[in-house]
Amino acid sequence: MIALHCSVLDGIPMLWSEGRVPGDIKELRRALKAIGVTFTIRKPMTREVVAWLPCRGEERVPSSPLIGDEPDKRRKSTLKPFTITALPLEISLSLALFACARGGNIPGTGAFFGTSFLWTKHLFEAAVHLVSSQMFLPSLIRSGQQREGRWVPYPDNAASLHLNLLLETMPPVCRCLSSDGNSLPKSSRKEVQEQLLFLTVDSLVRFLSATTVRNNGKPATVHDAWMHAITGTDPAMRWENKSEVEVFAHELEKWRRPLDVFARSPFSFCFRLAEPEQNGRKKDVWQLVFLLQLKSDQSLLLEVGALWDPESSASLQVKSYGGECREFMLTALGQAAALYPELSAGLKLKKPGALKLDTDGAFRFLAGYAELLQRAGFVVMLPSWWIGRGPVNRMGIKVNVKAPAMQSSGSKSGLDTLLSCDYAASLGNDEFDLDELRRLAELKMPLVRVRGQWRQIEQRELADALRFLEKRQSGELSVRDILAAAFGAGPKETALVHRTVDADGWMKDLLDKLKGYTRFELLSQPDRFEGKLREYQVRGFSWLAFLRTWGLGACLADDMGLGKTIQTLALLQQERNLGEKRPVLLICPTSVVNNWRKEAEQFTPDLAVLVHHGSDRLKTAAFRRAAAKSALVISSYGLLLRDIASLSKQQWAGVILDEAQNIKNPETKQAKAARTLQSDYRIALTGTPVENHVGDLWALMDFLNPGFLGGQAFFKEHFYYPIQWNGDIDASERLKAITAPFILRRLKTDTSIISDLPDKIEMKQYCTLTREQASLYKAVIDELQEKIETAEGIDRRGLVLALLVKLKQVCNHPVQFLGDNSSVEHRSGKLQRLTELLSEIRECGQRTLVFTQFMEMGKILQRYLQELFGEEVFFLHGSLSRKKRDAMIDAFQQGEHAPHIFILSLKAGGSCLNLTNANHVVHYDRWWNPAVENQATDRAFRIGQKRNVEVHKFITAGTLEERIDEMIDKKRAVSGSVLGTGEQWLTELSNSDLKKLIMLGKEATGE
Repeated sequence: MIALHCSVLDGIPMLWSEGRVPGDIKELRRALKAIGVTFTIRKPMTREVVAWLPCRGEERVPSSPLIGDEPDKRRKSTLKPFTITALPLEISLSLALFACARGGNIPGTGAFFGTSFLWTKHLFEAAVHLVSSQMFLPSLIRSGQQREGRWVPYPDNAASLHLNLLLETMPPVCRCLSSDGNSLPKSSRKEVQEQLLFLTVDSLVRFLSATTVRNNGKPATVHDAWMHAITGTDPAMRWENKSEVEVFAHELEKWRRPLDVFARSPFSFCFRLAEPEQNGRKKDVWQLVFLLQLKSDQSLLLEVGALWDPESSASLQVKSYGGECREFMLTALGQAAALYPELSAGLKLKKPGALKLDTDGAFRFLAGYAELLQRAGFVVMLPSWWIGRGPVNRMGIKVNVKAPAMQSSGSKSGLDTLLSCDYAASLGNDEFDLDELRRLAELKMPLVRVRGQWRQIEQRELADALRFLEKRQSGELSVRDILAAAFGAGPKETALVHRTVDADGWMKDLLDKLKGYTRFELLSQPDRFEGKLREYQVRGFSWLAFLRTWGLGACLADDMGLGKTIQTLALLQQERNLGEKRPVLLICPTSVVNNWRKEAEQFTPDLAVLVHHGSDRLKTAAFRRAAAKSALVISSYGLLLRDIASLSKQQWAGVILDEAQNIKNPETKQAKAARTLQSDYRIALTGTPVENHVGDLWALMDFLNPGFLGGQAFFKEHFYYPIQWNGDIDASERLKAITAPFILRRLKTDTSIISDLPDKIEMKQYCTLTREQASLYKAVIDELQEKIETAEGIDRRGLVLALLVKLKQVCNHPVQFLGDNSSVEHRSGKLQRLTELLSEIRECGQRTLVFTQFMEMGKILQRYLQELFGEEVFFLHGSLSRKKRDAMIDAFQQGEHAPHIFILSLKAGGSCLNLTNANHVVHYDRWWNPAVENQATDRAFRIGQKRNVEVHKFITAGTLEERIDEMIDKKRAVSGSVLGTGEQWLTELSNSDLKKLIMLGKEATGE
């Protein structure tokens, strides 16, 4: 493994690699090529520099255990010089590199990004933000004996705060470089960051500017020389008359002085708009009050009117913070007046402290100048009813729905039922009839006091509302349209927003339940459902049944391990009990097909299950006949697209997508195929309803309730762009309110869930074999089965043990069985499932113990997972010294900075360890002795463990692993002494029983 570092020398980021030998340019070139930065690193591009790195004695301390073992900690740590080859990151290379860099590792390269690289990337992004926000100015600065034309960053308050936070997190390796090995680097963190930010902003402006010129001719004036310096590739000021250059530099400083005053002051300048007092005056008078706000404590506000008196308590308070307020206030008011001309009238006063405005003037300030002043760096405080201009200020239509008393909420055709509606205009919570709306329109005022509160009324919206009510004060809407209107979803027929829906009867009951005002009915556990649903699972199953009754799609988004599968199976059993005869189609990843089959066998044994999978699956008419006789048809996402012709012709009661994030991209053929399936209801199961961005939510909801969030273009305009690009909180809250009734999300961290969970949850993960594994499995049987049948006694037992071990190795991974050190990816069903599981666990910030009885498999997993996740993975095995073993355990138990994954050989790590920092346990291969497995699980499930422990037992379906597991379950009442230890008890099986045990079932292989 190697780490990629970015260290700064003279303001330039230097990229270098740290492996066994720091600064290996070949390793650096290989890593860059792997992430898509394709260019040739030539000798002139690189630079020999000195890196001062920590050492203990003569041994270098690696930045990560992934690179090498740490030297003896008892030795004193010192910094020593190492000559390295580094690649200076000029601006075009930085843009390419940081755009390609994703996450912490570079898959398939054995390289990962060091903390210094990620920190430099964050600072580069901060520089890009400054440039894109135009927070920079042209300047003429001194550099040695000459002047240079440069673009200087001028961050606002928010950007300065972000940069201060970055400064606190700068890794020491960022400033480890020097030009020679005679002296240590002396620059402070602040100096390094300021210089790097300055040169990056300057380079970005030059690189991105469309006005960049090539200076071939001689400048005619000092101003021309400066323009050449700030727009060309050479920043040096080429002008022979040095005194003219100094005069020009002084003029630039005077021009820039107002901004410097702002930057140096401990205060921000504020404008606060105060509403008129209700004192019976005919004319309303608003006040725009001037204030100073302390940057370090924004709760401290001082009125400018009091600050003109140098002896006032406010002025004395300003002086205590080291501020000179008079120049600052005059400068601020002068700059603000240039942006907001009406402010000039207030400046004619001797001691200006506020500006009086009429209602029209207040609206002009709110609509035209408040945001402009804010963007210029002023703090603007506005009335709460204006900020965001949400529902309180938006004119909409209120729909009053009349539901006939005879309609039953249990009707399955309810969504298409037409109901009578009356319409009224609404402004926030206030309702207006047609006459009131006409009187408001006659005022022709943008701001009006409505029932005691000031509101903004958009004249266009008011006109739309008038036209709407003049044409239609009553009508009919379908229940589906009423739901869309109630939740603010779907495309709009006018520019108006349907803000509220008021209903009575069963329609009110449905809306109240969807909005959570009243609870839906909790059902009893279905008859013939084997097992016991926990309280929260009963709620989940009842919620699914409630939405299914109305034909509404539901997303069960419970956290991993909370039982999405059994809640769904409970619904299927309930439907069957109520007389449903049609099958339900379940689409899931190939890796969990057998999981569903086994869970259905366990919890709903009366439901006929058809697994539509594999090369020998039924086709066309035979499939339709078999599906019609089944309650549940299980297939995979791969076959959804391949067999869509036959799947779309079947009459499904419901369609269920497990791991529904597989359709997050709505443009894929797979997602489009899922939306074509016809059924009464649809269910999505996923632990990550929003995996990458809010666009995932549209894809999910469009499968569940087509059209409910409008078309893709409508969704992007009203939700995706405002939320994803602009961080619009109002749009985010609206989207949450719209989708909340159809997404049930429970986390293991919720106290109501934790109190309802057992201390230890055991789950069996059924995996498939790849074709390569299946071929090797058959070859092993062919090789040893005949020898076993002719052998006797101890020879036979030895051959059986050899057979079992080889088959287990094949089930684990072909590389373990073959021992050829070949590539690992995409060759093992178990490893694929482990990767999926660990990715989800790491995303939750939790840790995992992975047990295997094979040291070789442990090493394979360690190498693969380290490269995949770009972080250290511990492996404890019998060959470790006690000292290393103890150090590893202590490091894992230390807390938040410990590795996320700890692999243990079952013999070395199965007892006498306390590893409570993990709350997941994976048995990658089975010991086939429950007592030994439980003892290993107890490394995490023991005193000191404050979280619930989830145990994942990997079993390869259709192989000896599944059949031995079934045998153990049947014999669980028998004592461990009868089962014996390890695989010894299996050697006593007869030849016929052994043959049944090891035979390869058709469910073993995936596609």
